[in-house]
Amino acid sequence: MEVHDIRLSVSDTPAAAASARRQFATEMRDWGLPADSDALHTAELIAGELLSNAVQYAGRGAITLSGGCDGNAVRVEVSDSSRSLPQPRPPGENDEHGRGLFLIAALADRYGVELTATGKRCWAEVRLHAAASPHVPLQVRFSRR
Repeated sequence: MEVHDIRLSVSDTPAAAASARRQFATEMRDWGLPADSDALHTAELIAGELLSNAVQYAGRGAITLSGGCDGNAVRVEVSDSSRSLPQPRPPGENDEHGRGLFLIAALADRYGVELTATGKRCWAEVRLHAAASPHVPLQVRFSRR
């Protein structure tokens, strides 16, 4: 499989985030990932959670959804202009929000956050053949660039 990439600018609204998530899923299908692929559905869900967090917590500013596939894994990245790192917190039983980072941790094979010159980049990777290989323990990487 050849290497594929996508980069989308997203305005800071929930509707724009939802549209970008759908566009990302469509692009992944164009890369040759089957519509019923677990990796496709997982990467789409992760993209939605990362975008939702950026819209909700990063404030006004540029948001970018980037993704790629190298034949081994799908990588999802969401960059925003906030330098505040995400802080996972246990959601209350009746909370409607607050589970996104826990979902990403449960679904991604690797994930992390990197500070950038203009804010931060949250990323996650999903292996394409996860069913054929054992699940690797989750890794979080915080680094400064």
